[in-house]
Amino acid sequence: RRGLKGKARKLFYKAIVRGRDIVRVGDCAVFLSAGRPNLPYVGQIENFWESWTSRMVVKVKWFYHPEETKLGKRHRDGKYALYQSCHEDENDVQTISHKCRVVSREEYECLTRNQKPNTTYPDLYYLAGTYDPTTGQLVTVEGVSIMC
Repeated sequence: RRGLKGKARKLFYKAIVRGRDIVRVGDCAVFLSAGRPNLPYVGQIENFWESWTSRMVVKVKWFYHPEETKLGKRHRDGKYALYQSCHEDENDVQTISHKCRVVSREEYECLTRNQKPNTTYPDLYYLAGTYDPTTGQLVTVEGVSIMC
């Protein structure tokens, strides 16, 4: 669908192809993060578009690792816990590394329960709650609000 006229015109896409992956609006993805192998950038795709300069752009809503919150990692936060945030920005689509999954804690435990010892799911995360980076407020999935 076409956006506005002139320089503001954008051509929106529902999906892009990255290697063998099709990344769609609504999918979660890992983004390139040099120097952060233990805390990769993880976000949910909100939009794809091609700018009037033919640059492919992705709008991302970011997740935060517990270590990135003002409260820091709590004993209840597992290695693959993420907090959904209201933090959004726009990046070049080339910053997308690959798709990942962010599921509920229950689904995560179900998927990983019967795994073999020392087997990990590096592209599987679970939602531990929400985090507002501007106020430092963290809300667990149980609805408990924690101010930092």
